[in-house]
Amino acid sequence: MNTLSHTRIHAALLLVLTMMCAVVACSEAHTASTPSTAPAAAVPPPSDATNRPLASEPARLADDLVADEQVLRDPATPEKVLQAAAVRQQAAYRALGRHPEWDPIARPRIPAPLLEAYDRNVDARRQLNAMSKRAKDTLPAWRIVAPRPVDELMGYYRKAEAASGVGWNYLAAINFIETGFGRIAGVSTAGAQGPMQFMPSTFAAYGGGGDIHSPHDAIMAAGRYLAANDFANNPDYALYRYNNSNQYVRAISAYAAVLAADPGALAGYYRWDVVYNSTAGDVTLPVGYTATEPVPVADYLKTHAPPAPDIRISTQSEQILQNLLRVRNGADEGSDQLSRQFLGVPYGANTLGGSAVEPEQLVVDLQKVDCFTYADYVEALKRATNRDEFLAALAKVRYRDGVVSFQNRKHFFTDWAVSAPAIATDITKNLSPNAIQVPKNLNAKNSGGVYLPGLPVVPRTVSYIPRDKVDSHVIDGLRTGDYLGAYAEDGGLDVTHVGIVIDTPAGPVFRNASSLRADNKVVDTPLGAYLKTVPGIVVLRPVE
Repeated sequence: MNTLSHTRIHAALLLVLTMMCAVVACSEAHTASTPSTAPAAAVPPPSDATNRPLASEPARLADDLVADEQVLRDPATPEKVLQAAAVRQQAAYRALGRHPEWDPIARPRIPAPLLEAYDRNVDARRQLNAMSKRAKDTLPAWRIVAPRPVDELMGYYRKAEAASGVGWNYLAAINFIETGFGRIAGVSTAGAQGPMQFMPSTFAAYGGGGDIHSPHDAIMAAGRYLAANDFANNPDYALYRYNNSNQYVRAISAYAAVLAADPGALAGYYRWDVVYNSTAGDVTLPVGYTATEPVPVADYLKTHAPPAPDIRISTQSEQILQNLLRVRNGADEGSDQLSRQFLGVPYGANTLGGSAVEPEQLVVDLQKVDCFTYADYVEALKRATNRDEFLAALAKVRYRDGVVSFQNRKHFFTDWAVSAPAIATDITKNLSPNAIQVPKNLNAKNSGGVYLPGLPVVPRTVSYIPRDKVDSHVIDGLRTGDYLGAYAEDGGLDVTHVGIVIDTPAGPVFRNASSLRADNKVVDTPLGAYLKTVPGIVVLRPVE
């Protein structure tokens, strides 16, 4: 019957794509048998096996994933280590699913015995990503509860398989993707309920008079429903009837194939968290999470640990970063030496992407910069001695509280001075008695509307020194490393361009990523010449 297939898709689009689903690709078997031999023992886990952070670059991510896969296959692994490895496995597949450009680096590092499962995990994650329309800025009205023991669930899958002919691995895959083995207790946006997400009318037809919220009754009903839709002869058709999506069919089939090849994989996936795809990134909803109505993700993160950022950095930018860090670690004075390394780097706008409805990535693109990303990178480099420190510093420089999201990004120059902890101090008023204070509504266009849809209008008083008041006293008060912004006459902006003041033997220059056709790269512009082209200046001095 079509009741389930036509009404469930909206439910699954919410549940499937925000959950734990990061597993598998295409199945060859409809059922699975228990292997006759135990999995090969892995090498002992490293001493940091319970607290090793997720790697942010693909080669190390792949190597760590292999180590975690081996730990998960070792029957002697302690539970604490198993849990940590499973959560990292989940996060790794989510990251790999988002980054197809990492495939040429990561995939060759996977040993042959693990490669088939790896490919299916990555492909399934991408199928589920393709189903997702957009990330949400709210967290769902769910309760997250502890699932039934995995052995109990396996008993239900096997019982349903014996009664219906539907492979236990397919039933487990559906249970996993729909509600994380029953962790999600809540009604979907389409009204689907229970651990297998049935519409009440469909469950009434296939539930055998049972309880829609009972794992046993719901799993048995799923077996009956799939069998009634010709699973024995056409499993893809039956799965499509369960959720009208080809991507869903492919992901379920692939996950089932992983379980068919290695039923022990169920214990690993059983340990995965409920992870919700929000505009702030992947947010873990722990057991005990309870919300009776949607919760703004920004409010939730004020009292909970922020998600680890999704980092986007190319191989070329990785190499550039290592070179920059070598310079930084040998530099006597940070601002001049570090900013000089960017001279000649092409100008490139809109490298950060992101929006109010799309998850933000921590982007490191050192092959091209605009005026703001140039300042970000220089300031972050000053605060770092290695790659990890640079990434952490960049998050703090670019985002409020270091939480990577579009809503938290410091979109305006003066955000560096007003956000706590401050990245820089606004010294504009201190440089000149002629500084003018102007009340502005940042983000509100003078012509109507906003510059950044989805973000609020921010009232702020901006101080600037008019061009004709920038005298020798003001120039003498500037230091190498000060950030200088070109004052914006539009009431919705504080500045229109940013650069770095550098004192040279020939006089001060304005080092900036210039979009002018004659430049289109990072250049040194004589400061005096630049000041003639702007209405006035706003000056921020970096915090030491």
